Amino acid sequence: MSRNDRRAAFTLIELLVVIAILAVLIGLLVPAVQRVRLAAIRMQCQNNLRQVGLAMHSHHDNTSSFPFASGRVRKGLVAHVDKPGGDFARPQSWAISILPHIEQGALADLYNQYCLACPPETQEEQIVAAKIKVYNANCGVPGAVDFSALLGPGPAAPAANQLELWFFPKTPSRNDFTGILVPEGLGWQPDEGRYSVSLYSAAIRIGDIQDGSSNTWMIAESDQYSLDGGVTWLDSHYSWPYALDVGRYTRFVGIGKKGTVASALAPRSRLAGDQFQALAGDGSVRTVKDSISGDLLASMASRSGGEAASVP
Repeated sequence: MSRNDRRAAFTLIELLVVIAILAVLIGLLVPAVQRVRLAAIRMQCQNNLRQVGLAMHSHHDNTSSFPFASGRVRKGLVAHVDKPGGDFARPQSWAISILPHIEQGALADLYNQYCLACPPETQEEQIVAAKIKVYNANCGVPGAVDFSALLGPGPAAPAANQLELWFFPKTPSRNDFTGILVPEGLGWQPDEGRYSVSLYSAAIRIGDIQDGSSNTWMIAESDQYSLDGGVTWLDSHYSWPYALDVGRYTRFVGIGKKGTVASALAPRSRLAGDQFQALAGDGSVRTVKDSISGDLLASMASRSGGEAASVP
């Protein structure tokens, strides 16, 4: 066999060079693919927020007001083994109020019928662990919500284990809730038919937003839906967004992720990028840097503070 008949082959050095080139190309390609994927997920998050905004305005059209951030615990319509005529284990929130407006009327009807945690409990999984794409597309956790209302500045220092008072060390007043979505009251007493702390006799209307609906943010992304990793949400007595899950405080923005009560009370995206999406009162969505100051965020969430605030 002549030398010219021999089959050409890569040398070891040539093979290593090819591998190195491929490694560089993969190293360049993977981050680009990740950026494209993150951008697509963030766009979907924006679309979900816009749907929430449309649902809020549909609710306003039907009731002449936005929903309460949270409302009184209501009585179920179906008689149960141990609670004939129903029970009051059905906490309310804005996320429940707008269910019929995000094409979840059947789930809303189911929720309205039953007392959660009352036997028989066959309806629990359908209600408590509902997967609603508009609400939990990012986290993928059944029953969770990727968004929370911007309630107001919040306490100077959150008091631990103050569920009924929403982590205020003392009884809050209506002046502590300056956002578009406000709680009707705190600590509903079903036997007495009243709140321990009454706050608002009526929900907020568009005419109450004196700073302008386009200049006032009412909902933002939230990355922790409960301080206990989901137990509060999945516990039937606190199923569906209630207390901490309903809203966030503007004071604690920028605090490090996870681990503290204050960090769990701040708006923050589940997605990478040090930014979160905020929904304004007119239904528009704005991208906000995590580095925004608490004072500026409080101004943007205040419905009638008269602040001359703008976000670059």
